[in-house]
Amino acid sequence: MSVLVKSFLLLSMLTLGWAHTDVYITNNLEGLEDLNLHCKSKDDDLGQHVLHNNQDFHISFNTNYFFGTLFFCSFQWGNSPLFHFDVYDQSRDFYICDDCKWSIRKDGPCRFELQKDLSYSYKCYPWKQ
Repeated sequence: MSVLVKSFLLLSMLTLGWAHTDVYITNNLEGLEDLNLHCKSKDDDLGQHVLHNNQDFHISFNTNYFFGTLFFCSFQWGNSPLFHFDVYDQSRDFYICDDCKWSIRKDGPCRFELQKDLSYSYKCYPWKQ
């Protein structure tokens, strides 16, 4: 392996390996229902939690060197089926947010995203099948 490639890999590891990320998941269910969530990564089970209306759950971590960081959660409220969503997928989210704020709604999770003009938009996603 050339010195240039080794230097690039080392620089990438140092830069990406120390990228700190925070994810906030807020219960914004219509009807003021409690939200049951269970979040995991490949390596960690963050346990089951119950969020009352407008309460949030916080995940804090450093990202992986090679865009492999993934945190996924299951969500349920009332008599609903179990819903799933990746609350942090490094390949999707790394350049979009290092302070990711999710609003959980019955029709799907929505994230506040900073735009180029420094305003925020609200982008909603479908639940994973």
